[in-house]
Amino acid sequence: MSELIETWRGEALAWEADELGHMNMRYYFDRAHEARARFAHTIGLPHIYKAASLSTLLPTRQHIKYIKEVRPGNGMVVKSGVVALGETDITLVHLISGNKGLPSATITETLTHIAVRTGIEFGWSKRTQRLAKACRLDLPERAAPRNIDLGEATVMPTMDDAGKLSLQAIGRGTFRPTECDVFGHVLPTAIIGRVSNSAQHLKTAWPDLDFSSDDGMSGALVEACARHKHRPKAGDLYEIRSGLRSASTHVRELCHWILDPVSGKCWTSFVGVGCRFNVKTRKLVKIDAKGLSVLENGLVKELKP
Repeated sequence: MSELIETWRGEALAWEADELGHMNMRYYFDRAHEARARFAHTIGLPHIYKAASLSTLLPTRQHIKYIKEVRPGNGMVVKSGVVALGETDITLVHLISGNKGLPSATITETLTHIAVRTGIEFGWSKRTQRLAKACRLDLPERAAPRNIDLGEATVMPTMDDAGKLSLQAIGRGTFRPTECDVFGHVLPTAIIGRVSNSAQHLKTAWPDLDFSSDDGMSGALVEACARHKHRPKAGDLYEIRSGLRSASTHVRELCHWILDPVSGKCWTSFVGVGCRFNVKTRKLVKIDAKGLSVLENGLVKELKP
């Protein structure tokens, strides 16, 4: 059993904070991207994110769980390790610490080893197998899913499916060249960021909040899972169709399909578990039975990630 390896060190920047005053979720994934690139050197894959590389690691599923918020100016450290190694995929865990070194979040991600030119999966070299096994560890308890079933059967959503379920369109736009990696594909961080930019528009999930008010109440994410299905490029369009999957007095589960309105295929599906959040006390706020009844009226029970 190995120890986690430090893969990133720095701080949370002011421009990375959102309206809640803490670091927005996209920048946690951004830290994981850098940590992964550094960790790749440890397992004998030093060139996977260079333009001339013949292979790369492609994220297919990313699970994040928040423990304690990080605010601008807080120091941050990421430590990484290998949770599992398959024939062509690898699962990494990143433990992110924030203020005073306290645990802030965990990201567990499954990545597939692919040929850059063809996109075809292929196996690991003996050297990478040996180095990865030397970094192998059990998934830390704090990184285990809390509100999301990572083993849940997934679907391949389409625009037609979104129409059949009458899912609300909460976001539309075009991916930009600045959001792409060295191979020309949009980074998962950018896709996830688009969800963050649009989530408040899902009215069935937040009937009890006025995001334009200064009453101190807002919504916050406590856990999420992104499943990347296709890779967009700069200039590709996206449309986010969303619905509320479940609700309790403490949290509510939102499901977002980030779709291509031209081809109808799905770029990424995203399940986020959110809560009412008091920005003054920095605490979760429960809802009563009446509020829960309103939320339940808006559920789309057939919605799958």
